[in-house]
Parts: sequence; structure tokens; C-alpha cells
Amino acid sequence: MKFAPQIWHRMWHHQLKHRGLHVPPVEKSRLNDRLRDKLDHSAELIKRAMTLYKPNELMLCFNGGKDCTVLLDILAKIKPPSMPLRAVYIKSADPFEELDKFVDECAQRYELQLRRYEGVLKLAFEQLLAEDPQVKAMFLGCRRSDPGGPSLTEMMPCDNGWPAMMRIFPLLEWSYHDIWSYMRANDLPYCCLYDQGYTSLGDRSSTRLNPSLLVYDEKLGKMTYRAAYELEDIRLERANRDEHGQVTLSDSKQ
Repeated sequence: MKFAPQIWHRMWHHQLKHRGLHVPPVEKSRLNDRLRDKLDHSAELIKRAMTLYKPNELMLCFNGGKDCTVLLDILAKIKPPSMPLRAVYIKSADPFEELDKFVDECAQRYELQLRRYEGVLKLAFEQLLAEDPQVKAMFLGCRRSDPGGPSLTEMMPCDNGWPAMMRIFPLLEWSYHDIWSYMRANDLPYCCLYDQGYTSLGDRSSTRLNPSLLVYDEKLGKMTYRAAYELEDIRLERANRDEHGQVTLSDSKQ
């Protein structure tokens, strides 16, 4: 049964509230011109990829984080109605329960054809291509400020022993504040962990509350954490992550 977009939006927010998940505050201000230009550029890159590859050759790498949540929303608005949204979710060895729940909610909201794997990222992608060999390109939500980001280009193949596919980075030139501006301007739901003091999400064992967001709340009379979108110094986005030894698809090309 299909619902009009407005009805589905209301049902989605009611469901989030019922399940205790976060519904972000509505921010009615429009995107600024700079971010609009970035959004237009991202859309053109996505459209170009959709002319280069068939629908069954494209997938989105989705883990429920803020960046790929924005990318998923943009893809959903750009794709032709007949084109399915195909995504892959690599579940970490020690995942946040809240993040897993949010991935499930997004899969329902966007009618994602979601493939799930566990374990090491590289091996999971090898398994994906073994099971689905027609996949030739992967959308990723990596940005320039991410580990390995300075060496990336908008479209580039994997190498150094990684699975043979093209990597596409529509959000490469977006900033941390751009991501949050898009989500808040579009009233886009996000994982509730971002309101608890986390600015970047990974394994539970390697992810901590960001000390940069710790403040004294006079009303509560105690120290508490601000929401991720309130982070002022974007250089501290990953200050809550222990990334020693981690390898991602974004920096597979050394």
C-alpha cells in the first residue's frame, strides 16, 4: 500500500516518537547559497553516475551515520521512481543498539533493498561481489575531513587488493556543519546518539562521548553533553573516536 509523501512523513515521525527515537527540531530557514551550490554539485555527480551505471550496478554503503543518512536522502530524491534503492550495511563487531535500530528504520522509510554483512569491511565487500557480481560502483558518504579524505577524488576505483569497484563520493566537499545544516533544514531524522554527545560513530569499544560537548547545565545542576550539531570546532568531530588500526573503503587507496 502506497502513501502520499506528506502522510508517510507524519507516520514516520509518529513511529519514531513511539519507539523512543529522535525526531530533530524543524528548522524552517533555507539552505544558504554555498550549501545549495554543494548540493547541486552532488546531485550532478549522482546523475552522472546513474548514466554511467545501470541500476543493478549501483549500491550505497550505509551504516546509519550522519553523512550516509544525508546521502541516502539525496539519492532517494534524485533517483527515477522505477529505480530501487540498493544498499549494503556492514555491521561492526561491537555495534550500538541505537544505530542498528536506526538502520532498520531507514530501510523501512526508504524501502531500501538492504544487504547485511558482519565482520571486516574488506572481506564483507568481497563477499558482496561474490554474491552480487553485477555491482560495479558504490556510493559513499565520506568527506574531505575524514581519514584518507585529502587523497580522494569524486570518482575513483579501489585498488591495493580491495574489491574491483568504482567509489563515488558525492559529499566529498561537504563540511561537518553542511551535513547538520542539511538535516535540520530538511527535518531529517537521525540516530539519537548524536543528541547524547557523540559526534562520530563507530564501534562501541572505540567510540566515546565527545568531551568538547561537555557543559554545565544550570537548570539540571550538573554536567551534561550538548547535541552533535552544536559542535563549534569541526576539527574536533572525531575527537571521540579511537581509530588506531582501522581501515575503511574510503582510504583503501593509499
